[in-house]
Amino acid sequence: MKICIVTHRIVKGEGQGRVNYEVAVETLRQGHEVIMIANEVESQLLENKSATWIKVFPSLKLPQLLRYQIFAFKSAIHIRKLRKAKQVDLVMVNGFITWAKGDINAVHFVHSTWIKSPVHSFRVHRSWKRWYFGLYTLVNAFLERYAFRKSGKIIAVSEKVKNELIKLGIKHDKVQVIHNGVDVREFYPCETGKKSKMDINPSQVVGLFAGDISSPRKNLDTVLKSMVSVPALSLVVAGSTNRSIYPQMAEDLNIKDRVHFLGFRKDMGHIMRNVDLFIFPSRYEACSLVVLEALASGIPVVITEESGVTEIIRSSGENMPSGIVLTDPNDAEQLTNVLNSLILNEMKMEKMGKKSREIALQNDWKMMSRKYLDSFEEVLYQKEKKRSLRTRSLEVES
Repeated sequence: MKICIVTHRIVKGEGQGRVNYEVAVETLRQGHEVIMIANEVESQLLENKSATWIKVFPSLKLPQLLRYQIFAFKSAIHIRKLRKAKQVDLVMVNGFITWAKGDINAVHFVHSTWIKSPVHSFRVHRSWKRWYFGLYTLVNAFLERYAFRKSGKIIAVSEKVKNELIKLGIKHDKVQVIHNGVDVREFYPCETGKKSKMDINPSQVVGLFAGDISSPRKNLDTVLKSMVSVPALSLVVAGSTNRSIYPQMAEDLNIKDRVHFLGFRKDMGHIMRNVDLFIFPSRYEACSLVVLEALASGIPVVITEESGVTEIIRSSGENMPSGIVLTDPNDAEQLTNVLNSLILNEMKMEKMGKKSREIALQNDWKMMSRKYLDSFEEVLYQKEKKRSLRTRSLEVES
């Protein structure tokens, strides 16, 4: 089987890139060939003789919107050449990434949903950039609908994403859900009694918030507001503080001594093992890897119904086996009550943490990748079946 994967980056360090990386790893491990059309590929993949990288690298001097269009046109040319030479059996694309048709389209984010959000950059920014952000999402929303219609099969990273696709008019039976995975060897629980709590006051419960804090989408503002009424909680924040308003907000709320901004960190496994819970009331998440990493680290999670990971935790309602789901990401009072309740019940937090690890073990990268390969084989079988029927039909006519 010869698989072509088309995306900008096939790397470990980002969500969509990591999913494609793991799919490529498993495809190669099972003895298949992988052709990667991308502008960046993890070097480990290229050590395999069955891996080929077709580099498409538009100039970084161009605006992102233009760079992506150049990538879309150039990648389409490469795909057409591969198909014409019969050097590829199946093409997997990611959203709108190319003007060529994809046999499978992996959807990690739906721009048509995001643009309606009250915290979209177009509505939040007051500079001229808001118009660029608005145009960027509008163009992507239009193009992704084109790509979805052209694709043979769609893989959504969560039921949440699948429902968003159905609202766009995509047929229910065209979409398969395969949740993202997690590295359960990199992210694992700390031994009992050995948490460093990031060298913060040991009498405090230490929470973690991780993600982009340059915009309101991840919702650190609601976490900080809730902390005013949760004096027993300290918070570590992992994420670049460049252009972030939140260090000043923590100072204005008089909680600066309990909020520790770590900046961008690569040692998230170490950090997650040494905190007590993960707080992530994001306003929009398709299937966040960072929540899965917290689950694998054996800590309770506090998320919202806007997160696709909610369904992995398996239970609806407010109280969940491995975490708590907030009904409204903007309700600081609800978050305050949840945090105070957890802090007062150490045994409950411990049980939730154990359940978190159990859930993560059922959703590791290998399990996810094998589901993708099963989907590849199914699509190829259907393609061969159609080809065989056409051949028979032509034979009958002749």
